Amino acid sequence: MRVILYARYSTDKQDPLSIDTQLMACRREIVRRGWTEIGVFSDDAESAATAHRPGYQSLLRAIENGGVDIVCADAMDRVSRSQADIAVLYERLKFRGIQLWTLKEGVVTPLHVGMMGTINAQQLSATADKTRDALRRRHEMGKNTGGCAYGYEKDIQHDGNGERIKGLLKVVPSQAAIVTRICEEYASGVSPYQIALRLNAQGVPPPRSGKRDKRINGKPPAWTPNTITGSVERGTGILNNELYVGRRPYQKQTYRKNPDTGRRHAFLRTDDDRPETVEVPKLRIISDELWKRVKERQAQLAHGPRPKNEGAGRVPFFAQQRPKYLLTGKMNCGECGASFAKSGTHRFGCQGSAKKGPTYCGNRLTIRQDELDARILAGLTSEMMKDDVLAAFLDEYEAEMRRLDATTASTRPEREVELAEVEGAIATIKTAILKGIDASLFVAELKQLETRRQALATELAEQHADANVGALLHPDLSQTYRKKVARLTDAYEEEALKAQAFERIRALIEQVTLTPEDGVLAVHLRGDLVSMLELCACGDMQNAPEEVSSGALQIKMVAGTGFEPVTFRL
Repeated sequence: MRVILYARYSTDKQDPLSIDTQLMACRREIVRRGWTEIGVFSDDAESAATAHRPGYQSLLRAIENGGVDIVCADAMDRVSRSQADIAVLYERLKFRGIQLWTLKEGVVTPLHVGMMGTINAQQLSATADKTRDALRRRHEMGKNTGGCAYGYEKDIQHDGNGERIKGLLKVVPSQAAIVTRICEEYASGVSPYQIALRLNAQGVPPPRSGKRDKRINGKPPAWTPNTITGSVERGTGILNNELYVGRRPYQKQTYRKNPDTGRRHAFLRTDDDRPETVEVPKLRIISDELWKRVKERQAQLAHGPRPKNEGAGRVPFFAQQRPKYLLTGKMNCGECGASFAKSGTHRFGCQGSAKKGPTYCGNRLTIRQDELDARILAGLTSEMMKDDVLAAFLDEYEAEMRRLDATTASTRPEREVELAEVEGAIATIKTAILKGIDASLFVAELKQLETRRQALATELAEQHADANVGALLHPDLSQTYRKKVARLTDAYEEEALKAQAFERIRALIEQVTLTPEDGVLAVHLRGDLVSMLELCACGDMQNAPEEVSSGALQIKMVAGTGFEPVTFRL
């Protein structure tokens, strides 16, 4: 009888000698029975849950080639723990007149396939459930359940018995500095591609992965944009790891194997099916403020689903892209209203005239990108927020603030009295509960009182903030604005600060209209006064003031017919 041997063990944590032990036992039986060994196949550290194992696939090919009478293994669970796979193997062997024989079960029959296949599959499922339960318990204890994210390493500590305490992490300062740097640069407008290029140019080692020991063409691993961005929904990537702000989520996604390929695929879990996030403040690397800026930046660049209605409400294409030029999406033609876009390597032109012809728009003039940028930057500094326009605005603003202050002063005492009454009612209910009265009698009332208390506290806080907004505006606002815009334009020339200055300058520009006049282009600049006031009120260019009431400052200002020179010949 011609015999093929098969052996397997599950994980790299088991003894590799297990295969030798299995084969040794099988060979003793082969010698005793007088059979002939003609081949041997094995799988090291491979799960029996799938048939996509190198040794197992080689075994199937050997069976198809013929010349085999018996397939021998230590036990059925060494061959497969899948009911479907073991049944398919049995039918293949039966078709070719080959026996499946194991030391534990002997000759495998349909009864073994049905019963032992079910038992083995159930054992595999039970092991997986026990593993998940143990990991979930470790998560609830505030310990790590998997590998080390970038910025952390294992914290080796021992208990009173000298046993190592598993699941402890600590911050790696050098890597934490890189995490902070990545978040700062991304929030300031630098693209993940540029961040990755800078890190690779400086020789910063990237996060380790399953491919850490592999080198492509002898080159070490490197940063990629996807390493930084990852997936917002799945919480992957440097920019989405909540552990950096001291929160450890768990089981955001679950994994299932594709029966056709044997590969694991990740599936997002519903919020109701996830364990609660655990707070781990000692592992915090970045601040909540920086995390918020990163999330806001991601929201700005997010590509939403394409609406079915192509009309109103559709987000313009340029608004979904990262702007490449200073005025991308902000220029239009004063004659036909079409957008001004690249019309050559270094020039902008009217797209209505270029695509629809001179009968639609006669504006065939173009302008160089560098010249237009220079004129816009000069206009922001010299023309926007002129003293006379600003003075008129300040007069109106102060009048409006006085009216609001008067309204606030008349309603504030009433709100304070009502807040005191609500807090007194809550205290009375708490006292009654402490004396033994059933707390369930007051659940609905407590919810209503607490909701009203929060609303009154918020309203009073907003009134207090509104009363202090006037201090952010002062008569020297125009001079402050010009100084800060000058700093921005200087930063725009520096490569390291260009991305941040780029975003700030774009925020100041609402629209640029280019109109042909006497054969030349006149540039009309429209600025967003709200952004200008925020820039003036901000002491640090990194942070815009949250105290400015956007509702009180929704006023736009036009810079007249343009700035000198209003027109110039191409």
